[in-house]
Amino acid sequence: MKNVKTILLGLGAVNIGLLKILKEKSHAIGQTYGIQMDIVGVADSSGVAVNNTGYSYDELISLKESGKKARDLAGFKATVKAEDIAKHVDAQLLIDGSPVNLDTGNPGSQAIKDALTNGWSVVSANKAPLVLGFDEIQTLAKAHGGKIAYSATVCGGLPVLNVMQRDLLATELYSVEGIFNATSNFILAELEKGNEFDAAVVEAQRVGAAEADPALDIDGFDTANKLYIIMKSFCGYSGNISDIEIQGVRKIDQVQINQAAQRNKRIKLLASAQKNNGQWHLCVKPVEVDANSFLGQVDGWEMGISIKADYYEEIAMKIKEEDPTSTCAAVLRDVINILRVERASGINCPE
Repeated sequence: MKNVKTILLGLGAVNIGLLKILKEKSHAIGQTYGIQMDIVGVADSSGVAVNNTGYSYDELISLKESGKKARDLAGFKATVKAEDIAKHVDAQLLIDGSPVNLDTGNPGSQAIKDALTNGWSVVSANKAPLVLGFDEIQTLAKAHGGKIAYSATVCGGLPVLNVMQRDLLATELYSVEGIFNATSNFILAELEKGNEFDAAVVEAQRVGAAEADPALDIDGFDTANKLYIIMKSFCGYSGNISDIEIQGVRKIDQVQINQAAQRNKRIKLLASAQKNNGQWHLCVKPVEVDANSFLGQVDGWEMGISIKADYYEEIAMKIKEEDPTSTCAAVLRDVINILRVERASGINCPE
């Protein structure tokens, strides 16, 4: 059995959900993959706590459910900021489930860079560090021998990056189109039912799918971030996030929805990457799609993607994600894949 010293950055829905899966599946994970994750450090908005022998999964789950924070754990480091956790813990793996911060990227950006500089591996469900510093993060991973995986940043559990990077080899990508934000897709579906926009936002917040400030979702920025990560990962896209044309769904009303329905169309917040004369054009905007098409049938809490390439023609897949469970599972998927590679190469995973 390989015991992997692990840091959890963030004690929100993703990392707590991950702990619940680890608790449920610990025996199967050990039996099948020969690994056990020892949580030796945690960080949240209150700061950093360290336990070199490891916090139990139950202890951390109970901490969150009781409304407490890292500061309430034994081993709390009162003077250490969350973004500096990798400077104060002896570990091998950092999992970033911290909130998206598109201003500075922290705490995720600094913690990820420090972890990779230490030669650790990183799994991230946080888009911000990749949007703000994709190339630097990849360079650090290569320079210091760590691994970086982040499939959970794109459509939660839908294995978009896995399929594209692993399976679409020796092929030329023609286009990517997708519905990448389940919250905005749910809101549009509610408008089709005759419900008001604001009421749909409140319902999305009630079930925990939308944040208190849903601007990232409904104004298209979350979708643009995911499109950017896809294109940087698979095509080496040379543009910046600011090069993406972005328009959200805030101005869509029932009149537009009904007019589209009369034409057998549905309005979707569509991410699109199209290649023209060797240059990629990326945009996010509400678009009418055929109601009977694949994307037209990506409904409610679903997300989906259509990929067109030379040899593979068209690949389409979708997922329903009303809560973060499949995102948590995607984080575990990335952890297992990274650790299997490290075990095969004999690095970073001592007995």
